[in-house]
Amino acid sequence: MKPLSAIYFIKQNKKRSLLLIFMFILTFAIYIAGLYISNIKSMFHITMEKDKKVTIINAADTDKDNKNFNKAIEMLKKEKGITLVPQGLRNRINSMSIMGFTNDYIQYSFRTKEDFEIYCKFTGIKIKSKNKELANGSVIMSSLQADNRGIKLGDSLKQQDDESLDQKYILDAITDNDGYSTYYISDTANACYLVLNNSMNSKDFKELTKKLETEYEVYSSDYNYYIDRIDGQMESFSYIYFFIIILLSVVIAVTINAAFAGFYQHRQGEFALYKAVGIPRKKLRFKIISEVMLIDITGIVPGACIIILGIYLANNLYLIPNGFRLLYYDNMPMAGMITSNLVILIPVIISQGRRLIKADICNY
Repeated sequence: MKPLSAIYFIKQNKKRSLLLIFMFILTFAIYIAGLYISNIKSMFHITMEKDKKVTIINAADTDKDNKNFNKAIEMLKKEKGITLVPQGLRNRINSMSIMGFTNDYIQYSFRTKEDFEIYCKFTGIKIKSKNKELANGSVIMSSLQADNRGIKLGDSLKQQDDESLDQKYILDAITDNDGYSTYYISDTANACYLVLNNSMNSKDFKELTKKLETEYEVYSSDYNYYIDRIDGQMESFSYIYFFIIILLSVVIAVTINAAFAGFYQHRQGEFALYKAVGIPRKKLRFKIISEVMLIDITGIVPGACIIILGIYLANNLYLIPNGFRLLYYDNMPMAGMITSNLVILIPVIISQGRRLIKADICNY
């Protein structure tokens, strides 16, 4: 094996290399923290995924006797490519987040079982298990939501503080949704409809909802509206997360840089010899970069395996049975991990590389 090879050097210095590899494995704590912080936003995105082609329209508070709203509904009934599904009075229950505070996800109240079935067919939702035939007073939940509330098929839905229910509800069905979903069957009429986009392109559908807002003064809320809201609410958490990981990464970088300094201290004579025999500086810089990167990657691979196994065990043994779920991947923690890696690696490569490249054979 060639002496300039990064693998050769690591094999010759196994104990020190393993120590540095372990330090890089520890940086996965940053990734786990990111998954934890972004969980609310991620689960909201998953819950709303099925409603990308659904818009909710409501009558404005100033619309007396819902005259404008009814005109808007009559106009929509003439439009091709959409389906209208009437809604009952809005009910709202919360779910507990993995971070320990409550969340309110979008919930729908259907006036009849048939209306709910239209929505299920449109979104692809399937019923996993039933308590009885759905009727007025039935509530339907995803498995995660039911476990989060601690209720089973046949149990009554109990209202907690800061929640609202228009009547008594029994959990009569569980759906196969991945997120936190709750649906009610309530025969109480309400000036609210779901507009299901069967075949219109997204641009025309958006223009249609804008027309409803301007001409009939109705309120419309679609997938993008809710996603923008949750993203805006969680934006401050993202800033705090990146501020913390940069601080932590600087601390880790100082520690790892000190470890590399001790690691490379005895190598100045080695690099001075390389220069003396005519090996170009460019090649020596590449050797340093490849060694540091190899140690980093060797830490990342087992670290990723440990994290995947840890999340799998946590989900299946505790989180999912209690109505929580930790995702394996999310963009924010991945960006945090990459940022942390760069904050750690760049100073190490520059500082240690500069010292070794300057080594002179005359000093030895």
